[in-house]
Amino acid sequence: MPLKPVLLMLFLMAGCMPPIHADAKIAAAVPVSVKNVNNCYKLSRELYRSAQPDDDGFKALEKQGIKSVLNLREYHRDDNEAQGTSLNLYRIRLAAGKVTAQDLMECLLLIDKAPKPILVHCWHGSDRTGIVCAAYRIVIQGWSPEKAEEELKDERFGHHKSYYSNLSELLRTTDWEEFKSAFRKRKAAQAS
Repeated sequence: MPLKPVLLMLFLMAGCMPPIHADAKIAAAVPVSVKNVNNCYKLSRELYRSAQPDDDGFKALEKQGIKSVLNLREYHRDDNEAQGTSLNLYRIRLAAGKVTAQDLMECLLLIDKAPKPILVHCWHGSDRTGIVCAAYRIVIQGWSPEKAEEELKDERFGHHKSYYSNLSELLRTTDWEEFKSAFRKRKAAQAS
């Protein structure tokens, strides 16, 4: 077959394929090696997750290109460890045993507006971080709640399912279509 008809056929076939979202290329969390940052994974070009970084960890994250950090810990700030970096520090206090859909909304709205990429962390990077990342997967990346729950419980992240079964319950009982609609409205209101 001459080259032009082959190219034409490939071009036409490509036009019939559905567009791929840039983040769809990263279907599963990809481990990232960052000095002094445990349990570190990339979920998309915009979102990373980890356990609590130390001083050197925050510097290494900045060198890695991270622009913002969302701390989900109740009683610990990142100010001391991140001192000397230009990272944008945010904090939303979450109690792993009491996370609500409203908490997830606040976290997603903050993630949406923060300079990217952003890293989300708690102490271990497993439970509070896991539920926020699950909500991100559902609302931003279009994952099913079932697939997001599967990732939440993935042993790689260290989820404490016997202590925090409420997190899986939250994923199963939230009306995600209603949540997505409310997220879009709140996001639009923030933009104006």
